[in-house]
Amino acid sequence: MKKVFSLIKANMSEGMNLFKINTKKSSAFSKIIIPIFLVLTIMGLMYSYAETTMQKLHPVNMEFVVLTLFIIITSILTIAEGIYKSSNLLFNCKDDNLLLSLPIKKTTVLFLRVFKFYMFELLYNSLFLLPAMVVYAKYMEPNSIYYIISFIGLLLFPIVPILISCFIGTFITYVASKFKGKNIVQTLISFIFLLGIIYVSFNSEKLLANIAQNASNVNDFFCKLYYPARVYVELVNKFNFMKLLEFILVHIGLFVLTIVLIGRVYFNINTRTKAVKIYNADKKYTIKTLTPMKSLIKKEFNRFINSPVFITNAGFGLVLFILGCIIVAIKFDNIAQNLIENIPDLNLEYIKNSMPVILFGYICIISFLTSITSSMISLEGKSFYVLKSLPLKPYKIIKSKILTAILIMLPCIFFGNIIIYIRFKFDLLSIVLTMIASFLFPLISETIGIILNLKYPRMDANNDTEVVKQSLSASLSVFIGMVMIGITILLLSISLYIKISNVFIMLMFTFIYGILYLILMLYLHKTCNKSFENIVV
Repeated sequence: MKKVFSLIKANMSEGMNLFKINTKKSSAFSKIIIPIFLVLTIMGLMYSYAETTMQKLHPVNMEFVVLTLFIIITSILTIAEGIYKSSNLLFNCKDDNLLLSLPIKKTTVLFLRVFKFYMFELLYNSLFLLPAMVVYAKYMEPNSIYYIISFIGLLLFPIVPILISCFIGTFITYVASKFKGKNIVQTLISFIFLLGIIYVSFNSEKLLANIAQNASNVNDFFCKLYYPARVYVELVNKFNFMKLLEFILVHIGLFVLTIVLIGRVYFNINTRTKAVKIYNADKKYTIKTLTPMKSLIKKEFNRFINSPVFITNAGFGLVLFILGCIIVAIKFDNIAQNLIENIPDLNLEYIKNSMPVILFGYICIISFLTSITSSMISLEGKSFYVLKSLPLKPYKIIKSKILTAILIMLPCIFFGNIIIYIRFKFDLLSIVLTMIASFLFPLISETIGIILNLKYPRMDANNDTEVVKQSLSASLSVFIGMVMIGITILLLSISLYIKISNVFIMLMFTFIYGILYLILMLYLHKTCNKSFENIVV
């Protein structure tokens, strides 16, 4: 038992921070203040959602439905995240050779993998569930039993979603160990879940109204469907010690059963994922030589398409851009009518005439929410020394990463642009200016991303998920992008409100952002060599 606890301690020492910052000279501000700020921001947002929901449920005395909804939503998010994360945490881990060479049972190795997964999701779930539990306590003023049950619930709620995602992740990896479709399947599943989340977000007002009107039926449906939510709500409404004991034992039993079932195929799959397969051994190959820049871009592109979590995180906004353009082209009249009803000063003709500026703003939103370069340095990991050893200037290597990101983004943006151009018959000058924006906004976004990743690299991550989801550079890049989006959309709205011409608005913003891009490039050119050399793996 002592040996197991020592292994757990060693295993938990890495990759357990939601927002880990790794720099050569980490200050207290970067290590403590910024992660705390990000955590409080997320929890504050969840609190506001819970408060809004509670305000609709409180008048009909269905306050406990808030708890049910947040448990269900958090579980769905955990499953969505866990499906593509489980393959990185369970299979083909960097320390497999070390652990499997130790005199410990193989099932213990699998337990360590799943337990680490559980601990991370426990932290992740707490960001969503704690605010809802606080809102419920604020309105209902429950006794001390509620807090004990809620604490136990926080510990147990991650188990079922993790087990589901582990089984799905194991199945995907099992299929992938025989075929080559692992990344495609993982990416498609992730996109489906994210699109579902976006759909729910856009229809949240209607959903909340329906929930308030049918709160009892909604709660009964979810509780019948999902055992943890049902028992927790029952214990909150009417405490029963035997029911609480059953709640705990069922979850522990499921956890143990999962370890046993997955353990039957785990090591077979793990061996297959590491096996090197040679095809067409007799076939003669010709070696093509590429220029250094083309080779670097090819390497970065291969790295991108071979990481499902990277594709999902960076590419989802681009897919959303195309879908948004298609929806606007097909259902423009309905969308415009909704805007006119909410903003009386608008009319259909004015909205049509303003489409170049609207597209200009939409390109800005997608560009600043899609930061590919903010993870590219960190994803090099220990192979970063290979880049350092190349007979190339650091600026050229950095430039290849920016160009790769641009080459990934531009086809999607151009495709969406063409749909809008055809549907609304843009004039030539509007087409030129929106095309310039399609180059300029991504260039600024990706330059900011690479500057942040050079300053705050995370080179010790155990998998891609930790880099893409948990690194400071990725979080700051999104935060800065949201600030720039807010400023841009506000100024564009004011310009449209005072009826400045479309061409002048786009020329003005193109000039301002052009100056900003030049400043960023000068800063990058001046600092990238030193920042690059200072990165330590």
